[in-house]
Amino acid sequence: MSSILLYLGLLIVGGFLSFRGWIHKGLSAKIDKLQLACLFALLFVMGMRIGMNDSVLKAFAQIGLHAVLYATFTIVGSVIAVHLLLKVFGKKKEAKQ
Repeated sequence: MSSILLYLGLLIVGGFLSFRGWIHKGLSAKIDKLQLACLFALLFVMGMRIGMNDSVLKAFAQIGLHAVLYATFTIVGSVIAVHLLLKVFGKKKEAKQ
């Protein structure tokens, strides 16, 4: 529970700092690369943990089917929700430069 609160706290602090404009422009430009590197590291560690767990490997066929179904319905639901929200609220006009 405490790790979830830590993650939530870090998310709130990061959002606040960014909202107030207190993030250095140089760091702002590198956020995408940093985020991608962290995502790859997270996926690597998750893969290692799954590979080291014998009970997960034994039940992989059943877990895999559920994971594919869950991911498919999540993606389809997200696309439908975005489509409906865009119809309701309209597309946001981009600012002219």
